[in-house]
Amino acid sequence: MADILPGPVCHSCGMAITKKDDFGCEANMTVMNISYCRHCYWKGQFTENITKEEMLTNIANAMKLGKKMTDEEARKMAGNMMKLLKRWKDQ
Repeated sequence: MADILPGPVCHSCGMAITKKDDFGCEANMTVMNISYCRHCYWKGQFTENITKEEMLTNIANAMKLGKKMTDEEARKMAGNMMKLLKRWKDQ
């Protein structure tokens, strides 16, 4: 995997952000947060109090959708991607 993610992507869940409306926003609702998607970050705060392990499971499950991939393969790929995401990088 490359040392950078093709962007823009959410630095919490890894989702590709393809539309302006998909970005999160700060508390004043006028400033777009370009690091996170609206599902993870809204009105200046994260939308879920989720652990790194819980997010790893969520991402791995999403990666497996429609693909022939084992749980182990999906978790490894998700873990490698999460190393590049700001929210989880130092955890």
